[in-house]
Amino acid sequence: MANVLIVNFPAAGHVNPTLGMVKAFTERGDQVHYITTDKFKERIEGVGATVHLQPDLLSSAAIKPDAPEGLSALLNIFIQTSIDTLSVVQKLAESYKFDFVFYDTFGAGELVRDYLEVPGIVSSASFLIPPDMLTMLPLHPDSGVEIALNEQASAGLRQTKEQFGVTPKNIAQFMHNTGELTVVYTSRYFQPQSEKFDDSHLFIGPSFPDRKDAQGFPLAELHNQKVIYISMGTVLGDVEDFFNTCVDAFAHFDGKVVIAAGDRADFTKIKTAPSNFIISHYVPQLEVLDKTDVFITHGGMNSVNEAIHFNVPLVVIPHDKDQPMVAQRLVELNAAYRLDKSSVNAQALRTAVDKVLSDQTYRKGIEQINHSFQECIGPRRAVEEINEFLEKKRMR
Repeated sequence: MANVLIVNFPAAGHVNPTLGMVKAFTERGDQVHYITTDKFKERIEGVGATVHLQPDLLSSAAIKPDAPEGLSALLNIFIQTSIDTLSVVQKLAESYKFDFVFYDTFGAGELVRDYLEVPGIVSSASFLIPPDMLTMLPLHPDSGVEIALNEQASAGLRQTKEQFGVTPKNIAQFMHNTGELTVVYTSRYFQPQSEKFDDSHLFIGPSFPDRKDAQGFPLAELHNQKVIYISMGTVLGDVEDFFNTCVDAFAHFDGKVVIAAGDRADFTKIKTAPSNFIISHYVPQLEVLDKTDVFITHGGMNSVNEAIHFNVPLVVIPHDKDQPMVAQRLVELNAAYRLDKSSVNAQALRTAVDKVLSDQTYRKGIEQINHSFQECIGPRRAVEEINEFLEKKRMR
């Protein structure tokens, strides 16, 4: 069987979608080596991989990609994270001969492939971006956003070339790694403009191996209740004002309101909520979604896929990255009510939730997307197709 190296951008929305693929590789008998941060070590080991750790630069970073200085900070993280990944790869290469590398669209993927000189398979945690829309990437040279490389970024790029002998095509590569074969964790039905992507793109649908995340969370309080679940993901900062608006909006809601505040939230800035609220830094999302009636979300692909899996309709408030694209597709398929982040207030939130709860169109839209997920090939067949691709490549 194969020696598989997996490199990924160390964020939940990028790591969680890969767990089904890791499980499929290991169940086939492959040796899987996964480079990540300590935050994800337990869940990745839980599906059979050997974990190799690199520093966690993302958890403590306050990223505001709307501003030029925020983009510069994001680029610095991409470059330094890639250097850290390459350093681990360099050491691993002394002991292992990898058959291929499975890498995320974000981060060091192509650099690692080029360093090891092995085939690369891409893992796309979100929608594919049609070629004519690539300029929407904030780091793309034709995006219209001017980014001057600061000294830290310039020094990092020099280091990748001098220490590892690899260099990116351009800085947009850190947000858009490509390869000859791409695994996509959605369906052709949900993917916008899917006709623009050929059969080298494997639409496998999302998968959700048991993460056993519920320890210590009062799930029993959600039984036989109407449940609103609210999460803005793991990366956004300055979320306290929004959560306070949620407290105002749903103080008299006849049911439970669960807020996943995330690691960055300052609880001293969040209002004391009434007893129908559960506000926690950490929430076992899959278990809570299983009991949720409506999900208020930023529209991150991972969270959206998990909601669809449990047929939970959405109120989506997109912020940046792929979120506006995801929100737009959900609206097109009648699966979500969209709010603009600049106009969110307590009344708007109540109106959106009331609409989603009362109009069955949203649930039917979600169920149709979920049905398309069930028809996807899944991780096991994807592993077989990757093996067939690699066999053909070796015979050329």
